[in-house]
Amino acid sequence: MSRLRDAALAAAAAAALACGAPTSGRPVEQLWAENCVRCHGADGRGNPAQLSLDPRVDLGQSKMVAARASGLIYQRIAWGYGTMPGFAHKLERGDLELLVDFVLRLHRES
Repeated sequence: MSRLRDAALAAAAAAALACGAPTSGRPVEQLWAENCVRCHGADGRGNPAQLSLDPRVDLGQSKMVAARASGLIYQRIAWGYGTMPGFAHKLERGDLELLVDFVLRLHRES
């Protein structure tokens, strides 16, 4: 009986880890297009109209992105920074995590 219980506990723990944070179910590309492209551009290098106002919109030049500092990137997306608004009130935690991964994938060689 203890083997059965141990197996059930292991399965429950694995399922809990696989679940992750809740998301809206929308693809990350859609989240990026709806919330980020206006300033950061489709490739994350910055919308030219925005670059003249704030060069920090070019994520290719970001030291945080270059350092792959996912925790700091998450904080910036969630709570905002400077002229960038925060999205914690608008997006699910899992969506924010997807956006962090997306930014890091966009700038893998940065």
